[in-house]
Amino acid sequence: MYDVIIVGSGVMGMSIARELSQNNLNVAVIDRDVAGKHASYKAGGMLGAQNEFTSYSPLYRLAREAQTRFEGLSESLKQEVGVDIEYKQTGLIKLAAQDSDNDFVEKQYHFLHQYNPSVELLSSQNLSLATHGEVDTRGLSAALIPDDHQINANKYTKALLKSLNKRDIHRWYQTEALNIESISNGYQVVTNRGCLTTEKVIVAGGAWSADLIEEPSLKRQVTGVKGEVLLVENKSLKLDTTIFMTNGCYIVPKSKHRYLIGATSLNNDYSVGVSEAGKQWLFHQACAKVPGLQDSKMIKHWSGIRPYTLNEQPIMDEIQSGLFIITGHYRNGILLSPLIGELMSEWLVNDSRPEVLENFIYKRGELNEVCD
Repeated sequence: MYDVIIVGSGVMGMSIARELSQNNLNVAVIDRDVAGKHASYKAGGMLGAQNEFTSYSPLYRLAREAQTRFEGLSESLKQEVGVDIEYKQTGLIKLAAQDSDNDFVEKQYHFLHQYNPSVELLSSQNLSLATHGEVDTRGLSAALIPDDHQINANKYTKALLKSLNKRDIHRWYQTEALNIESISNGYQVVTNRGCLTTEKVIVAGGAWSADLIEEPSLKRQVTGVKGEVLLVENKSLKLDTTIFMTNGCYIVPKSKHRYLIGATSLNNDYSVGVSEAGKQWLFHQACAKVPGLQDSKMIKHWSGIRPYTLNEQPIMDEIQSGLFIITGHYRNGILLSPLIGELMSEWLVNDSRPEVLENFIYKRGELNEVCD
């Protein structure tokens, strides 16, 4: 019998398992596919602790705290497993996609500047300087967020997996959890390969998390949002700061002269692959603001399903004694993962919810439902 079974091995599930492994607990991780091959593996890797926010909230507080973990985490993973997750302190520029979005960018700047004086509203001249003249401004408002950095999400998931492989954690991959049943001393997780028993269960299955828990309101509060992404190569472009537009399109400079262009947002779409319409929209939006991308070489494209809740407010709660759910992190899963790993480990070890998680309960009422 295990102490803890974690269903789902994206960055959230693996981060929790990694932290729990330091507390002499018998931990198992179940995933229906290969670990970390879904939304985590396919993310842009932006650590946008400020880019996503326009007002103070418990989630903003968590995001800013999580952001501080990555410099140290990058070094510890490199030392432990020899993988460089490519933590880059290149900052982010929030850019109005059109004139009518200027007020939004300026309002966001005023909010962020209250808590971080280094956030700067850029003049057209300073925007040009910050982007080596690569961004076509045309009177659009822009704000520089200098400490919204980035990592390589692909390498981060691989590093976490290697870390788990070096620890005393049982791994059940290509194993689908079919049901979770309450038993006298804990839970039985029914899988396509047999049954596993455990004292506690954490469901961290992304957009599919609510499917395993017999709680109807959860299924109406979580949905999947498909995001499509392009990776291009351009050896002549001189852009080294992430550009994030108000219409959701972003351009993230990566190593080897490559640029990640994302992301569409297709609600309640669980399909696999990238549509032609999605590719065209992404490339058109990116080239409209960074004309130098027009001559890029297409390397590859992919899609992932992000777990979404109303107001992008994640759910991190104990549904019943010993049964936990972690979902709804939407575009902040990579960013929040190391801190959530710490907090969930603390919760399970001390049998007490950390104060900073008190606002992320699942009981939110009908006004928070996103599905019919």
